[in-house]
Order: sequence, then C-alpha cells, then structure tokens
Amino acid sequence: MDTFRFLSLVVVALVLGAVAYKALVRKVVVPEGFTTLLYRQGRFVRVLTPGAHKVLRQGHGTQQVDMRQRYLTVPGQDVLSQEQVGLKVSIAVRFAVADPEQALHRVQNFTEALYLAVQLALREEVGRHPLEELVSGRLDLGQRMRERVAGEVRAFGLSVEAVEVKDVMLPAELRRAFAESLKAKKEAQAMLEKARGESATLRHLANAARQVEQSPALLHLRMLQTLGGASTTPGNTFVLGLGPELMPLARKRPAPGGAPVPPPEGDEPESA
Repeated sequence: MDTFRFLSLVVVALVLGAVAYKALVRKVVVPEGFTTLLYRQGRFVRVLTPGAHKVLRQGHGTQQVDMRQRYLTVPGQDVLSQEQVGLKVSIAVRFAVADPEQALHRVQNFTEALYLAVQLALREEVGRHPLEELVSGRLDLGQRMRERVAGEVRAFGLSVEAVEVKDVMLPAELRRAFAESLKAKKEAQAMLEKARGESATLRHLANAARQVEQSPALLHLRMLQTLGGASTTPGNTFVLGLGPELMPLARKRPAPGGAPVPPPEGDEPESA
C-alpha cells in the first residue's frame, strides 16, 4: 500500500513537473535561411541559429531576421549629369543581412537606410561624369556605386553583393540627337569600309596587270579557265579571236608534220 502511494506521488510529481516545464519553457524553431535574436527583459541575449531551441517564456522575446539574399529596386531617379542635363536612372541592388544584431539595433529600418544610401550615391556619381560617358557605357556606374554603398551600409550589418543600372532615360530631344549621331557614325564606318574594299580591289588589279605584262601567256590561261567554267552550261556558242599579244604563241606552235611553222616574211630577222 505504501509502495502504491509512493508510485502515485511520483507520477503526480512528474505530471506536475511536465506541466510546469511546459508553462515555463517554450520551443523556438528557427528555419534555414533565418536567424532569431533572443531578448530577456528587452535586452539582447544571443543569436539563435537555424534549428530547435528551448527558451524560457517569462521575460524572454524573439525577433526573426531573414538572412537570404534579397533585391531592392530604386525606380527612376531624376539626377543631373556634369553638364547639368537631367535624366532618369533606375537601379537594382542585391544585398543580404550579414550581421542581424547590427541590422536591427543600429537603424530603425535597414531597408529604408539602404534605399537612401543608394539614392545619394547615385546623385553624386552621376553628377561627377559627363552625359556621354553615362550613356555610352564606358563608365561602370554600378561598380562605382557598389563600392560606395557597400562601405556605408556595412556599419549597420548589410552586405551589398551588386548594384546594377537597369535603365538610363533621356529627354526626347537628347534621344533624337543621340540617334542621329549614331546613324552618322554608322554611315561613316560603312563608307570607310567601302573605300577600303575598293582600294584592296585596285591593288589586286594592279598586281594582276603587272603579272600579265611580265608573262602574256597568263592572259591565254585565264581565257581557257573562263571557257572551262562557262562550258558547263549547254547551248552556248563561243567565238574566239587571238589578239596581237597571243600571236607569238601561235607562231611557235609546231606544224602537224613536226616541222616548225615559219614566221611571216615581215618578222624575219635582218641579216647582218
């Protein structure tokens, strides 16, 4: 009887302990890609990494922070170039929270702080350079802004991975001027390439003329080559004539009997 009563008391104590434990302790599960800040009486205690954690209910609170990469879009901002020309530039920023404690404790809203830092960096970087560099792409505006913004937001726990220029919008009159300038540049390049091609053709023709002048037989070979290519088409009739430059070849051709054909009387060499 005493043993039964003792076991009953033990069971009751265990049940009361489990109920008290459940009332005093709660389970906090932190998902992958997040961290949770633990506070006691409003003061920061530690960072809870992904996984399950036991936390006292009384006087303790938590704040979850997303540690994954995220994107911030800064729509068209009216800025002035070095020549005081107005244009609109839109920016996309890829960033992540590197230090959750600093991100939540140093600024009220770290996303708004990053947005403001990007706006100020954009205005300053665009104002330092002429419009032609900004439009032509010779200036890596995104890289310059990333270096500046990353240094500023590192103080409140953010890591800026990239800053990309999405669009540069010009006034209508400037767009027309740039289009005309680009058209003129392309036409000039086309004319230059045409002139280079004509010069190369003339050089080849001059070389061919010198070779024919040095070896007249090349003209005859070229004619035979042309005839060979044209003979593949049936129904063609060719009429050939020998020019004076080919006559020496005809004079030197041997007769059918084997004896050389004598040259005309006008071509006989004079006797000494």
